[in-house]
Amino acid sequence: MTKKRTSLSEILNDPADNHAGKQVMPEASSSPLSKPAPKRPDVKQQTVYLPLAVYEQLRSLAFEERRKMHDYLLEGLDRVFTDRGLPPRQTLLNGKS
Repeated sequence: MTKKRTSLSEILNDPADNHAGKQVMPEASSSPLSKPAPKRPDVKQQTVYLPLAVYEQLRSLAFEERRKMHDYLLEGLDRVFTDRGLPPRQTLLNGKS
């Protein structure tokens, strides 16, 4: 037995809400096309694609050592920077170069 789907017009024109036949419309935000303010303006999000075996090993290591996978990625970036004679992450965050 198939149930009838509720339509948006039925929700907006609910007879239980007796507003003298006026349609109830949700309030629009001040600027519907504007983007929300970034939560962390000093941080840039980056996606990383890992082969499944690498992901599973990293996940297992993080679980065993009770750390976040993110910590290991940042540790790896510090090693890459140091190996190439670049300042490590903490130096960059402190504003020193």
